[in-house]
Amino acid sequence: MAKAHARLAQPPASRAELRLIDDAEALALLPRVYDRVRREYPGMVARRAEWWRLRRLADPEHRRMGAGPLQRAVLLRDGEPRGYALYRIHQHFEGGSTQGHVAVLEAIGADLEATRDVWSYLFDIDWVARIKAAQLPLDHPLLLMAAQPRELKFVTHDGVWVRLVDVPAALMARRPGGGDPVVIEVADAFCPWNAGRWRVAAGSVDRSTAAADLACDVTTLGSVYLGGFSFQRLARAGLVRELRAGGLARADALLPADRAPWCPEIF
Repeated sequence: MAKAHARLAQPPASRAELRLIDDAEALALLPRVYDRVRREYPGMVARRAEWWRLRRLADPEHRRMGAGPLQRAVLLRDGEPRGYALYRIHQHFEGGSTQGHVAVLEAIGADLEATRDVWSYLFDIDWVARIKAAQLPLDHPLLLMAAQPRELKFVTHDGVWVRLVDVPAALMARRPGGGDPVVIEVADAFCPWNAGRWRVAAGSVDRSTAAADLACDVTTLGSVYLGGFSFQRLARAGLVRELRAGGLARADALLPADRAPWCPEIF
């Protein structure tokens, strides 16, 4: 986004404190924010202290790629960390004007107010021409927070790939919601133990000999798994077959697509 358009529709008016911190303080504070958020977003992975130290907070010269040092900003509300931003500034000038940009590596808020505060801080960084960020979820609130969403130049690409190796364990970990049970017939030539009919209900996933309500292959089930797609949307593309009336609706009630997956990692 061009710095000239970097404004929020509703500027924050919070009591939060935002300050730059060193590596040791970041290691103590930032995981507390991340761990709150990752429990709400499907696709976010747990991070050990070593992951934070070596992957997120380490700042060797070869990672900078011409930018300045890694900046670590934490947002504190009533003394508690509620958000943070990791970023670098790529600075250069042409004709006396800055053509540099802020490269946002990761910016996370534990709630709506914190998210607004963090992005307001990033938008207010001076002496840059643009703000650039990547690896945000498709439904990131920034898309609607921005005063001029079109100027975000939002571009989508695939980023989270899922292959279910153990269908019942995976679906149980997804914690099926309420609603009537559904029987799904799964095809899986590579992992034959997944193939067959599975009765999915609130609190249980078991093999079944009952007539199937819908049928799909394991690849399609992976698309549904983290909530990126609904059964009904995939059925419209011919990737799911409804075998009994109402099966698609029941399946979507059990495994709702109410939040886009997010994995802010490249690995």
